[in-house]
Amino acid sequence: MTLAYFWTTIGMDEQPGHYFFSGYHLIYLLINIVLFMVIFRFLKNKNKITQDKIISIFLVLIILLKYAGEALFIHEYYTIGLVNSTYPHPFLDINTFFSFQLCGIVNILLPIVIWFDIKPLKDFVFATSILGGFAVILYPVTVLYGEPFRVILPNLRSSVIHFFLIFIPLFLIYRGDFSFKKERWHYIALGLIISALWAMFGNIFIDQNANNMYLMSNPFIGGPIPVLNTLPSGWHVLFLAVAVTIGYALVYQIGAIAQHKTLSRKILKTKKA
Repeated sequence: MTLAYFWTTIGMDEQPGHYFFSGYHLIYLLINIVLFMVIFRFLKNKNKITQDKIISIFLVLIILLKYAGEALFIHEYYTIGLVNSTYPHPFLDINTFFSFQLCGIVNILLPIVIWFDIKPLKDFVFATSILGGFAVILYPVTVLYGEPFRVILPNLRSSVIHFFLIFIPLFLIYRGDFSFKKERWHYIALGLIISALWAMFGNIFIDQNANNMYLMSNPFIGGPIPVLNTLPSGWHVLFLAVAVTIGYALVYQIGAIAQHKTLSRKILKTKKA
């Protein structure tokens, strides 16, 4: 593999509808499941200090991959323009430093929230991190496109980042560092509203051709997702709002399972003592 083969955005504009739950998608799901189990088993047998160091390495990797992708977009903008895709942008662009997309926002906030232990943000960041990770794994719009399993920086970045967006919060919940509480649901609602307003600011004032958080038009028309693939732009936001609400409810259930494992482990240790 040459650097030119890896350092490109070719294929990023292609929707992966024909890969949705295809053989390629099922292999991608299996890889994520196996990696999750292997890394989880490896990490839980380490002491807390070692776990924290390894988790910090994962968080640094998220940041490095996030900005390596931005470096690629900036490089293509100044060298070949928009030939390969619509993703390239100039250095003096807000996407260089932050993001208008929900997963992009969480990529930056998750390391900050964990390293600085910012408790008021944990509900929103942890829940959104898990939800965003599962959304990409189940609908791999930023992973499987163009030639399936052709490894380029953007799909490597997306697959690794979204894996750790799921893994890190769930491991910390399992370890007992954090737990979802129903009475704190308003933190998630407030975070989501602020994120949507931020995305709309980008759509209206920064780039009027943007579709941040899919709020301006329905990119799923003609795609593989029933109902959503037929809804006109505007009405699709209602579908997304319902789907996101259900998604957060499922994240709470997944978190509850991890919390139950934590409680069971503590009870077992108490009995042994």
